[in-house]
Amino acid sequence: MNKIYFAIAILLLLLSGSLGLIFWLQNNNQPSAITESLIDPYGLNMYPSHPINRDLNKPLVVFFGDSRAVAWPAIANIPFEFINRGINGQTTDQVLGRLSAHVASLSPQIVVVQVGVNDLRDFATFPNQSQNIVNNCKQNIQKIVDRLTQELKATVILTTIFPTSELSQSMGAYWPEEADRAIIEINQFIKSLKSDRVIILDAATLLADESGKVRPIYSRDILHLNNQGYIMLNAELLKILTNYKNIAVAKN
Repeated sequence: MNKIYFAIAILLLLLSGSLGLIFWLQNNNQPSAITESLIDPYGLNMYPSHPINRDLNKPLVVFFGDSRAVAWPAIANIPFEFINRGINGQTTDQVLGRLSAHVASLSPQIVVVQVGVNDLRDFATFPNQSQNIVNNCKQNIQKIVDRLTQELKATVILTTIFPTSELSQSMGAYWPEEADRAIIEINQFIKSLKSDRVIILDAATLLADESGKVRPIYSRDILHLNNQGYIMLNAELLKILTNYKNIAVAKN
């Protein structure tokens, strides 16, 4: 009898994991994500590794990270050039693994880093590993920042992880409350990395309401922002870039 119960428990676990995977793939618009991850786990084939033609008279800003970075639009009519190097659904492990291929060759002056939320998708499947997942996320963010600032000598604009929008009851199983608490913990760590080369863009505070969820006016779906959400982020980013430009001019 115990063997039957054990077999049922395994089947339920596999079913839960499958449903969770489908949920995440749908939200990240990746119908072939499993195949792609097997062939190219870091997504190295998504972008050319060689430098591209660009205006060398303008500081280069690179958006780097996951689907939230992919959707981040350039700011028009300012003296900066923008290149996007985000990939849908990526964890901090994957983003770190492709830093050299996708960012280093561009020699950017500024890198906007938006990562972390996809690491937490494993909470539902591996609830007993939640703290290890959080610690690994923190370590990877630290490594990404260190490599960008020390090896590339770039200024990093590091965003906090903005939370999910309000979850429906059916989706609550795939995004437990522990994941929301983990975002708060990771964001505290992110803020601690502030330095003369690391600027914190507090996306979570800008977008969230009193309950800690992304305001509906900024939400496209559970995980992503609409245009209004990115307008809010770009208003803050513009302030940071303007200050960066003024400091650069003053030094010259």
